[in-house]
Amino acid sequence: MMKHLFLLLTLLCGLLAPMASPSLAEPASAVAWQDYEAAQKAAQGQSRKFLLYFYTDWCGYCRKLEKETFSDKAVIEYINSNFIPVRINSEKMPKVAGRYSVSGVPDLRFVSPKGEDIARWPGFIEAPKLLPMLKYIHTDSYQTMSYGDFIKGK
Repeated sequence: MMKHLFLLLTLLCGLLAPMASPSLAEPASAVAWQDYEAAQKAAQGQSRKFLLYFYTDWCGYCRKLEKETFSDKAVIEYINSNFIPVRINSEKMPKVAGRYSVSGVPDLRFVSPKGEDIARWPGFIEAPKLLPMLKYIHTDSYQTMSYGDFIKGK
């Protein structure tokens, strides 16, 4: 009898445990993307730079960027801590895309708190390459050295 009770409890624990714990497929966190208008309002009085991510729904490299690069824990934490991340569908907001001369997607733009262009990265970028660029922009190193010199100093 005790043997059967133990077996039953073991089975129940095995069945209920996955329901009690969060799914492993769910990311622990994500980039806190904002829409363009909300980001402009939220940015007032802040000194953080903008990271503008232009995409379209049909873009394969945009999906790859989101799946591989923007799901990287270090990238997520750095963006959320140091930038105002803005996700812009360039087909739904053609005036904004035109303002930044976006001709293809994905397209990443770094913009100062005053709205001045700092740098851009057209196309896909892997997380290990994006993280140093984020640091280069955030630390204002772009004002005193080239990106190549910044990378060499690491």
